[in-house]
Amino acid sequence: MMEFKSGIIDTFVGTGELGNKGDGGLHSDAQLNEPFMCAFDSEGNLVFCESRGNKVRKVDMTTGIVSTLAGTGELGYSGDGGPALEATFNELYSLQVDTNGDIYVVDRLNSVVRKIEQSSGNIYTVAGTGEAGYSGDGGTGVDAMLNEPNDCFLDGKGGLLIADVKDQRIRKLDLVSGIISTFAGNGETSREGDGKQAIEASIFGARAVCMDSIGNTYICERNGNGIRIVDTNGIMHTYAGTGERGYEGDGGPALQATWGAPKAIRCDSKDNLVVVDTENHAIRIIDKDSKQVTTVAGGKLGGDGDGNSAILAGLDRPHGCDIDCYGNIFIADSNNHRIRVVGA
Repeated sequence: MMEFKSGIIDTFVGTGELGNKGDGGLHSDAQLNEPFMCAFDSEGNLVFCESRGNKVRKVDMTTGIVSTLAGTGELGYSGDGGPALEATFNELYSLQVDTNGDIYVVDRLNSVVRKIEQSSGNIYTVAGTGEAGYSGDGGTGVDAMLNEPNDCFLDGKGGLLIADVKDQRIRKLDLVSGIISTFAGNGETSREGDGKQAIEASIFGARAVCMDSIGNTYICERNGNGIRIVDTNGIMHTYAGTGERGYEGDGGPALQATWGAPKAIRCDSKDNLVVVDTENHAIRIIDKDSKQVTTVAGGKLGGDGDGNSAILAGLDRPHGCDIDCYGNIFIADSNNHRIRVVGA
């Protein structure tokens, strides 16, 4: 187990220099090219994707060694049916790791979601045709069109939720049948429909999606500058944000806070919502019980602060995060080309 000091931020992966080196070496010596999301596998290893680097990489949390799991680093859309290491991508935006080790990756500009199969090491497209658009509900995911997928989340019940920011919808792929459907959003570019069924409500920039332990689904609105929630009855509500862009409200209700085009969300083990408030260069948490918001890292543009209090540090347009089983928050600090960690 790697130990981190409570409330202290440190760089975990990356030297801060843009590059594509370090496989076979320690995490602290690797070079990254715009990490956009990170996630943990069932063994506690850190897996992350690099948007401009077009690779999926892993840190073995026992040895600290970095390796590449998918991608040649070249831009393209090739490799399905063959080894993931020989595949090409076009801006990897997010990923999720299933309990069996399969990795689902959001290949944004190819308008697809792909699966890296753990048992074979091969890669396959599971949703999207490669052509941007909206079609295919009720049919197989590979025959459906996605517009600009940005995030995905495993619901723990055999489904993969896909946030399509340009389509203003959350789609759902049944991983057993392969059938795709719309989970939330009517496709309109607005922030309306609270109190209605989620598929009747509008979403303003469906940038990211996640679920808590009881089945509530959270939707991060990039353009709407806030968070919506779909409750367990399928009803849409606003959870955070006035809709105005800004950086105010810490210490008060999340509903009255302003946000700067947030781009990622994940729940911790207590169902508090961790929000990557990208354009405010901040990581903020919405408390499950009080619904109050607090900045826990960043809040200013920069790359400084390692070894000190996370709320005094600078971040540079972070795009992703995940929380390990100990409560440590890992941040994809994209423009700093590093993954940083805030100790629990």
